[in-house]
Amino acid sequence: MSVAEIANTAVTVYRGSAENQFGEAVDANIPLFTGVPAFIAETGKSVQDPASPTPRTIRQVTCQLPAVTGVLNTDRIMDESTGDVFIVISVTKPPTIIGAPVDLVLGLKRVTASGA
Repeated sequence: MSVAEIANTAVTVYRGSAENQFGEAVDANIPLFTGVPAFIAETGKSVQDPASPTPRTIRQVTCQLPAVTGVLNTDRIMDESTGDVFIVISVTKPPTIIGAPVDLVLGLKRVTASGA
């Protein structure tokens, strides 16, 4: 099933970095693509962060995008309907036996709930 058939939102893909006044690399939020059909879903959650003894909810979010977007694991995704911004944790291109283009499957982590 392609993302065109199951899309539940549209996203903007951001790429690039810049330096702030202290010389540190920061996200530049340069739009690479806008209005890309996407399927975003929460696929699970854990109640404990292994890096900390403090109980917290860690949500696993998965996204499917058309392969032509060429998303990298250094990009950011903004859900245009909610304004949520996610960092791309992983990019997987499932194998195909017929040679047809397949959608990219992304592992995401939400970094903001108020937009870019």
